[in-house]
Amino acid sequence: MLNELWAKVSAREKFVAYGAVAVLVGWILGQVLGSSTVGGYSSNGFSFPGVTINYFSWGNAGLFEILALLAAIVTAVVLYLKVAPNMNITWPMPVSQILLGAAAVSLVCGVLGTVIQFSNGGNPPALMYICDALIIIGGAAMTWFSYQEFTAAKAA
Repeated sequence: MLNELWAKVSAREKFVAYGAVAVLVGWILGQVLGSSTVGGYSSNGFSFPGVTINYFSWGNAGLFEILALLAAIVTAVVLYLKVAPNMNITWPMPVSQILLGAAAVSLVCGVLGTVIQFSNGGNPPALMYICDALIIIGGAAMTWFSYQEFTAAKAA
């Protein structure tokens, strides 16, 4: 059944789905790779643990990264609802326009989260920025290909 649904999706919309998956993978990797331990020491035979901070999900940057993830999920859900069998949805606007809006929100939130992470200072793990790049690349792919789908639908 999944192959039948995938066959109904246009080539541009497939890249939008790939971008949504990239944002999801980037967010999950950021939760794992964005952590570092601050402090912690041993003295007189006693070990005092440090504090683990996840730079990726901490503060406003984490909020923007979650919003980027939610926008990517919205994009994937709209794509599914568009091609799902037995779904007769009256969309309030063209589906390509909804995809473009959600993809642009994902891209902007990913960029803002990265800018906040760069400006916070501290000593964050370098791998966290790879996760940020993955979210931005996924958001950019979703935005570009949904824009191409929107212009193609508008021209038709």
